[in-house]
Amino acid sequence: MQEHQEPLSVPLLLQEPGRNLGSRLDPFWRDAALCLLVGSAGLVARLHGLGAKPYWLDEVTTLRRAALPFGGLVRDSLSFHHLPLYFIISSWFVPLGLGEQVMRLPAALFGAACCMVLFLLGRSLGGWRTGLAASLLLAFCPFQVQYGQEARSYTLVTTLILVGLWGLVLLARDPAGAARPLRARPVHRGWLLYGAGTALALDTLSVATFWFLAANLAGALMAVRSGPYRRAFVRNWLVVQLLVLATYLPFVTGMWFLTHGQMGSGLDWVPPLTGRSFWSTLQSVYLLRNSSLIAFRVFEGPLDVGGIGWFGLGVTALAATGAWMALRRGSAGRVVLIAFVALPAGLLAVSAFSSVWMPRYLLWSGPIFFLLAGIGLHALPVRAQPVLLVALGLFGVLNLLPYYRSETKPVWNEAAALLQHRKPGDIVITDDPGTVNMMNLYLARTGQPLAEDEWTIDPARARAHEENGGRVWGIHGTVGQNDPYRLTQFLQSLEPLGAPRTVRQVGLDITLLLFDPNPDRG
Repeated sequence: MQEHQEPLSVPLLLQEPGRNLGSRLDPFWRDAALCLLVGSAGLVARLHGLGAKPYWLDEVTTLRRAALPFGGLVRDSLSFHHLPLYFIISSWFVPLGLGEQVMRLPAALFGAACCMVLFLLGRSLGGWRTGLAASLLLAFCPFQVQYGQEARSYTLVTTLILVGLWGLVLLARDPAGAARPLRARPVHRGWLLYGAGTALALDTLSVATFWFLAANLAGALMAVRSGPYRRAFVRNWLVVQLLVLATYLPFVTGMWFLTHGQMGSGLDWVPPLTGRSFWSTLQSVYLLRNSSLIAFRVFEGPLDVGGIGWFGLGVTALAATGAWMALRRGSAGRVVLIAFVALPAGLLAVSAFSSVWMPRYLLWSGPIFFLLAGIGLHALPVRAQPVLLVALGLFGVLNLLPYYRSETKPVWNEAAALLQHRKPGDIVITDDPGTVNMMNLYLARTGQPLAEDEWTIDPARARAHEENGGRVWGIHGTVGQNDPYRLTQFLQSLEPLGAPRTVRQVGLDITLLLFDPNPDRG
């Protein structure tokens, strides 16, 4: 069956009749203003408190790697199962300093750009109201803001995947244009957006391979529905896929050699999939709940009643409606549905063999979920839509505000501040050397890092030091996800030291103890 170009306003959504903002303003300037508005809102949300929360282990990896020479940076990235693009970009900021605000700035900028791309994508699907609803949800989603304040690559890969999806939507809406030879000028914008977005996403983070698979499923659907343009479309599709792979496979080959063929071994840190982790992840990514980055912990919010996030449930109802509308209205809507379903379905399928179910890996599907909610907005009466848009913005801000006060990362800066009070001759015992790395990141800023002879993981050495009249600091905390070190076991290992003089709970995830055999010394 032949499928001609799909007009913008009717097949996917409903037209917007009557006098409204779109009829009073020139569409170009209206859309440009709205795009800048949501980009600015997303940027403000991510710049506010950008340096307030401490680094954690993964961010320290970025600091170390970004400071390496270019060749060493690429080699180190591939050796640890990482693609290098984000670390290359981060290296441009190193001359400005390694502080939290500087090194998190790229993620904040990409997070704001992501809001703008989502607006343009939504506008291509269903008009400015679809784009505005989706991008407002993205701008103020606590989970998305959290990763916009994380010195890691997740907002970059999300932005690039949305660029690729935007390209696919444009191709799906224009089968005749998508079948035009690639050498023809000008090249169809859809091919440029899809090819560049996908190639760069694959060079940023391995989770983009799920997007590549989803895109090829969507491409197969588009080919089936392209009628007389099928042969030419498939020819173009294959050429673009080869170009995309040409930018990606050299990195995969390098990773294979540098990891000695153990490319799947980098996922042993991922916690096993459980009912708790499954539900916590869904709440973080889709239900707009404020959550911990380091643990499957969800915090109560101002819009939660009885432990239920009603704002997120309302958005979910909109997204479900939007999914139904997209399914019934053409290839472009179905492309979006494939992109949304492929990631959680793929992660669950792989988790049957090796767990990869992590909130961060689902990050790029969140904006697509919000896009479906934007489509669902059109199921409401036209006069009610502006009211709902205002409500989404206001409730989004209100729902986001507690994030800035929540302890979403272990407060290693506070623990280090307490350890500054140690005296010459004191030693530190821990069960995880990573703890020392985190402490030294902050202790080094005051010129008091722990030297090699000032810490140990051996309880016998700590006991001997105490018997000789020395003080011992014990510290236990969460350094990474799926941390195998348990507080109970650590405390049991310290029992030969006797009762601690002081025990301090530092935030939610760190415990600091002081053993002093001569407490009267002060």
